[in-house]
Amino acid sequence: MMQKDCGFQDMIFESEVRMKVSIICATLGPISEVNYLIRSIIQALQKTESSILVEFILVDQSDGFSEPCFPIFDRLHLIHIRNSMKGLSLNRNIGLTRVSGEWVMLLDSDCVVSEDYFKNFVILLHSHSDITHFIGKIIGANSKLPLFRNWPCKAKRLSKWMMWYYATSVNSIFKAGEDKPYFDECFGLGARYGSCEDIDFFLSLKRIRLYSPDLAVFHPEISQKELPREKINSYSFGFGALCAKHAFPLGVLMLLASLIKKFVDMLKGRASLKDFACSLIFRAKGFVCYLGKRVKGGYA
Repeated sequence: MMQKDCGFQDMIFESEVRMKVSIICATLGPISEVNYLIRSIIQALQKTESSILVEFILVDQSDGFSEPCFPIFDRLHLIHIRNSMKGLSLNRNIGLTRVSGEWVMLLDSDCVVSEDYFKNFVILLHSHSDITHFIGKIIGANSKLPLFRNWPCKAKRLSKWMMWYYATSVNSIFKAGEDKPYFDECFGLGARYGSCEDIDFFLSLKRIRLYSPDLAVFHPEISQKELPREKINSYSFGFGALCAKHAFPLGVLMLLASLIKKFVDMLKGRASLKDFACSLIFRAKGFVCYLGKRVKGGYA
């Protein structure tokens, strides 16, 4: 594993810093996507008068050796780590070991942040000083419509269990702490259970949470119809395993609720009988597989 620090030295951070944000991006490439993400971060930093400094930790699993290309900006420090081992949770954990900022974000390489993201973040900090985990909305990059969820129009405090609905990795910014959070490497792309690593992470993260629609991240639209069946089944398998890991008090209920929703979708013509059957089979398989290994002492 190779690591390279690019940009100004930490002593510059220490002399001017009011707040540092560490952004972790674990990517398989292409690096050109990362360029757009970093440029959007710079634009957002330029729109706030606060001295926010960004430590961008790129954990690069791509086969090439390209370096990100972006304008020199004295409030962004790039740490470029190359790692040949694949796995989203594994590589995010590598990034988490390098965090030195007060706040942490986890972004995908194909995301961009809104121009007023950091400006609104500072406003939220001033008005909600007790909050240690802000959750924003995700918008389709082309449609500019809500993506993945029906994001509320008003801010609201969230309980831990609301993370089942609101938690994704790319719409969060949370306070770094002494608890040293990490991802369960059994979950996520490239792992045994190929999804839901973000929900699992935020269910385990002990923070005070606030949802605000003022924090927006843009993400490419993903059509469920265009996803290969294998990927959909992998997600269902991972969700079933997540429900087994957090079986009490809500995991079993969430599993049943997700199947009821799929059944209703089938009745209303939004999903086929095959879609429902696959959801049922692979969710059940994931639940039984995780629970069986846990009973046998395979998981802590």
